[in-house]
Amino acid sequence: MKKLGDLELISRQTTSLKVYLLLRKPIVVPTDATVIQITEKNFTWVEPLKDAMKKAETDNGKIYVYVQGEELTGLIGMVNCLKQEPGGGNIRSVFLQDKTAPTFTIKAYESQLKKDLVHNVLKNKVWGCYRHLQLDHYNDSGKLQVEHAYINTLTRGDLASLRWIEGPLGHYKGDDPKTELCHVYYAPLNFRDIMLATGKLPPDALPGDLAGQDCILGLEFSGRDSSGKRVMGMVAAKSLATTVLADPGFLWEVPEKWSLEEAATIPVVYGTSYYALVVRGGLKQGESLLVHAGTGGVGQASIAIALHMGCTVFTTVSSQQKRDFLKKTFPQLKDENIGNSRDTSFEQMVMTQTNGRGVDVVLNSLAAHQLQASVRCLAIGGRFCEIGKVDLSNNSPLGMSIFLKNTTFHGILLDALFDSDTPEKKLVMRLVSEGIESGAVRPLPKTVFNEHQVEQAFRYMASGKHIGKVLLKIRDEESRKTQRPVVKTVNAIPKTYMDPDKSYVLVGGLGGFGLELANWLTTRGAQKLVLTSRSGIKTGYQSLCIRRWREQGVKVLVSTADATTDKGAKRLLEEANELGPVGGIFNLAVVLRDAMMENQSEADFKTVCKPKVDGSKQLDVASRALAPNLDYFVNFSSVSCGRGNAGQANYGLANSAMERIAEARQAVGLPGMAIQWGAIGDVGLILETMGGNDTEVGGTLPQRMSSCLNTMDIFLQQPHAVVASMVLAEKKKGTGAGNQVSLTDAVANILGIKDASTVAGSASLADLGMDSLMGAEIKQTLERNYDLVLSAQEIRALTFGKLVELGSGGGSAASVTASGAKDKNVQFDMNTEIMPSKTLIEMPSKGKENSKTPVFLLHPIEGVVKVLETLAKNIDAPVYGLQCTANAPLNSIVDLAKHYITEIKKVQPKGPYTLIGYSFGACVAFEIGILLEKAGEKVKLLLLDGSPSYVAMHTGKAKTKINNEATEQAEVLSYFAMQFKDIDLAKMTSELIALKTWDERLKKVVDILTGTPFKPEQIAAAATSFYGKLKAADKYKTSGKFNGNVTLVKASDNFVQMGEDYGLSEVCKQKVQIESLKGDHRTILSGETVEKIADIVHKLLKA
Repeated sequence: MKKLGDLELISRQTTSLKVYLLLRKPIVVPTDATVIQITEKNFTWVEPLKDAMKKAETDNGKIYVYVQGEELTGLIGMVNCLKQEPGGGNIRSVFLQDKTAPTFTIKAYESQLKKDLVHNVLKNKVWGCYRHLQLDHYNDSGKLQVEHAYINTLTRGDLASLRWIEGPLGHYKGDDPKTELCHVYYAPLNFRDIMLATGKLPPDALPGDLAGQDCILGLEFSGRDSSGKRVMGMVAAKSLATTVLADPGFLWEVPEKWSLEEAATIPVVYGTSYYALVVRGGLKQGESLLVHAGTGGVGQASIAIALHMGCTVFTTVSSQQKRDFLKKTFPQLKDENIGNSRDTSFEQMVMTQTNGRGVDVVLNSLAAHQLQASVRCLAIGGRFCEIGKVDLSNNSPLGMSIFLKNTTFHGILLDALFDSDTPEKKLVMRLVSEGIESGAVRPLPKTVFNEHQVEQAFRYMASGKHIGKVLLKIRDEESRKTQRPVVKTVNAIPKTYMDPDKSYVLVGGLGGFGLELANWLTTRGAQKLVLTSRSGIKTGYQSLCIRRWREQGVKVLVSTADATTDKGAKRLLEEANELGPVGGIFNLAVVLRDAMMENQSEADFKTVCKPKVDGSKQLDVASRALAPNLDYFVNFSSVSCGRGNAGQANYGLANSAMERIAEARQAVGLPGMAIQWGAIGDVGLILETMGGNDTEVGGTLPQRMSSCLNTMDIFLQQPHAVVASMVLAEKKKGTGAGNQVSLTDAVANILGIKDASTVAGSASLADLGMDSLMGAEIKQTLERNYDLVLSAQEIRALTFGKLVELGSGGGSAASVTASGAKDKNVQFDMNTEIMPSKTLIEMPSKGKENSKTPVFLLHPIEGVVKVLETLAKNIDAPVYGLQCTANAPLNSIVDLAKHYITEIKKVQPKGPYTLIGYSFGACVAFEIGILLEKAGEKVKLLLLDGSPSYVAMHTGKAKTKINNEATEQAEVLSYFAMQFKDIDLAKMTSELIALKTWDERLKKVVDILTGTPFKPEQIAAAATSFYGKLKAADKYKTSGKFNGNVTLVKASDNFVQMGEDYGLSEVCKQKVQIESLKGDHRTILSGETVEKIADIVHKLLKA
């Protein structure tokens, strides 16, 4: 179909569902229109074109400009600029690239001209035009199978952006005796990797020049060297890879009795331990040592070394499971020598066990007040070895008085040993080798993830659940001990690297962009640069750049050869060939003569076109003969020709011609590409002539230099001849450019939730198990990708419903605070008493009084049983509710349990007892059960979405780490007030912290809640009780194990990270019966679900 009625078909686009047609009403082509032939041979057409445009301003006549027989002309770019000038709206271009096309006349091409299109390009007998299409680039997934690849975050601070990326070792020649190419089989993660990847540790905290490298993850590996021998070793960075370039001086041959998996657990942990304890700490036989995080890799290695030396070891762990592990692994460790790493109680342990003396050496990885407590554990003449980097990078104060005890403080940075061949490095190598022979060095426990589980491995280690090492398995180990490895490929994001043996020519390389591009080329492997400039080096900055490159071993030649002439272009490439075969030519040359067309001249067009058009043509011809191994031929074009910009017709012409040259090269199989850049920020012409990074040029904003270089990487990996990169000035509503992940999905991924659609809208991030590392990652993600700046408190209070609103543009950061975001784990009822007056109340139920054994319901954190009334009404037995009155003892859960037992026995003096605890009430019910069992009674327990550690889990994760009592009280009271009134949580917490006493803070909260249905004294009592219950639950440890039957009813939508049975198996002797019911923490107590719970109760009563 070419017509529809009196409409002409312009374009037809077909999708999988529809066909789109663009139709236009044809015009009558004027026979007296102005026709001008554009040629690249001369610029005599400039004046006639100026006259025609001036005339068109008044008579509105058509101007047809055409090119025929010259395929390398920049007609398209020039017309794009002219159409935006006075008189230019009537210009129509005809670009005849088809050699068989008839000679241009209006009559011969009337059928095309009547469509009245601005651009008409005839190529291969088909009419068309040039249009921008979005490039299908690879920001977030690998698209190339490569042998050499490494793991890195695309965005620092975002674990979801961890990807395999093509590595630089494809050009490795193997001729450097100081390096050894090794194939990685197992790549361990270290806590440094976690801190760097999550953004907790800044790169500049690392020694040497690591901060300037693109990837600084990975410290160690096990695998095979180039001869096939099994080795393990350490590198400064990039060991999370398929191959690694290692220092032979930091490689150990793997003992025959070990697998490569076992060997991977050795290098860093034992290297760090020997370096810290022996080399720096001077640990001697018979001395004493305090090691923190004893189940970690360095912890276990240090304990093994110290015990082998006959030293007394003290250590700390964070859980009973880890304590048991250490005692099993190191039978020499005494139980009284193992402390808690979660608080400072270890200080008392050390001083008690050493009779107040302290220890000779401390190996510390803890921070803040725990670091200070560790320092106080030093004996006179003690040595403190700090392997944690947080306090060091934060410049935290230490206090000078500790040195009065003749102590020393050592910052242990194993990274520093990579810089040079120091005696310390050789000593560490020898100590590890001797340790292997003596048996002091032995493999550690490990958790192994495969090459596709990178993010999961990082998140697992960040959670702190691991014991020993976390490994990434890159490939399977062969059975033979010595064997050259087969090539292993992974799906990676392609990355551009330069051949160090080739030279790279940058025409205009001493300009702003040229110097940045040259530096980028050196970071990608280039070792030979040729920079051209008409006037040579003129500024101190140019001289500084060149001097720095030469200091790095890069050969730099500055040439004044004129690439716009045949002789000059040949001389330039001959000079480059003396350094090495030419691998790339980049034409960045530019001269501007901006003016409206009426003020332009032939000379202006010649001046602008010479460096771009003539230079590209001469380099094209010369390179075909003198650069047979050319990989890149890149012309820097401009958005001025792609989109048009008034006043730059000559510049548009020149850039458009460069694009045609690139297309012509590609057509014959040669490398060729033209890049249409928008305005360039930070350096160059825009900054020098038009202002700053906010200057708008041609509808674009300046693109920052780092973004330009990242874009170059993408462009050099794709096949198109003409590409464009620009930052549109029009502000778009929504998420950041290129961001295709919804706000809820991004946050859910960080929290480890596979399907965000399964999360209830009322679920807060605190409910979903957000810890401090996750909080930091979420905060950076919100700021970076969604322009949302929220405090840590506000992030904890965010609900998924609010995230959906923010992600759709329906909310703002300010509204997050105002919304209050009530927590479904705490819900006071405005229509009932806030502070109960009775401890034991009889609740309406289906059972008649004294007819059957009663059931006792234990209240949630609010202290009242109102929320359990619906359940009680469905139970066929007498039901009694236990409530927390003002006189209830809240020193501990044990005291509260004893108090409730007194009330229970008033109704039922003898067992068996049936107890149902909901949420907070679950831990109280559990303790009641233990105490009743100790008294010889039988007890059945039903726990509704709770356990002994349920509240402690929430207080540990849903609130910030508490540094002092004032902060603790302020946070709890603010949280309490938020349940009744919409408040600015962060502001109120800050105000409460500023007050001096509990009474002042309590009065402030009571005043804020004036206007609610409750009396001030009730609010004060309820807030005090709320704080007391939270503190009691937070420190609660069961007084024993429960012997009877325990049934746990879980809410399917309660995303707590406590394990399948909420930790009950650790405190129950019998197997816990688990029932999962549809709903969240609150909704399981309503509707059909509550009837199912009642059925479970009835089964318990009959059992």
